[in-house]
Amino acid sequence: MTYKSLLSCSNNTRELGGIVTADGFTTKNNVYWRSDVPENPSDTDIERLLSAHITTVIDMRTDAERKRTPNALADMDEFEYYHFQITEGSGVPESLEAVPQSYLAIAVAEKMPKVMKVISEAENGVIFHCTAGKDRTGVVSAIILMSCGVDREEIVRDYVISREYNHKRLETFLAAHPEVDRNIVLANEKSINGFIDLFKERFDSSERYFEYIGLSAENANMIRNKLKGK
Repeated sequence: MTYKSLLSCSNNTRELGGIVTADGFTTKNNVYWRSDVPENPSDTDIERLLSAHITTVIDMRTDAERKRTPNALADMDEFEYYHFQITEGSGVPESLEAVPQSYLAIAVAEKMPKVMKVISEAENGVIFHCTAGKDRTGVVSAIILMSCGVDREEIVRDYVISREYNHKRLETFLAAHPEVDRNIVLANEKSINGFIDLFKERFDSSERYFEYIGLSAENANMIRNKLKGK
């Protein structure tokens, strides 16, 4: 199977549409796109985003990551660009066992309420990204899908497929950092399953999570209405 990013300027752009929820709904297309950094979008990429009404951009990278690889969408009038720096998840955890806890730290990061507020309230479609589109982006995607009542198996599938989209990036990274355990940086089932377990143990529901981070249960409901349809 060929794994092709929705944008030519990125490796891991895909959407959260077309996923069947536990109560039989299918999530809507062109509501939420998840991505690695869209570095140098072509005219075709820009047209694809605009035709899909994906006009809100959320960049969760650190200042250093942004300086190293700018997101060209930030300077385009057609897009509403937000930078919410999430330092958690920007480095490599010490062990595979530490990954779920690092993901929980991402979920409760200082700027995460702003990320979730924009995601829930944006009038048009949203593309949210970090550097590789796996960790910070993966956590946000999992929370969105949990809010919509998507089965665990589908959330895990949406997460682990990053290792296919990011195959070349991963091999390049590991070649440059042979000391890193590849199991830690791979998008694997243990990492996301462990996070889901921790999330449910701590918050029980998406509504309680949103209340914990200073928003409200209505934000979870807004995400649900957007992605599942009213």
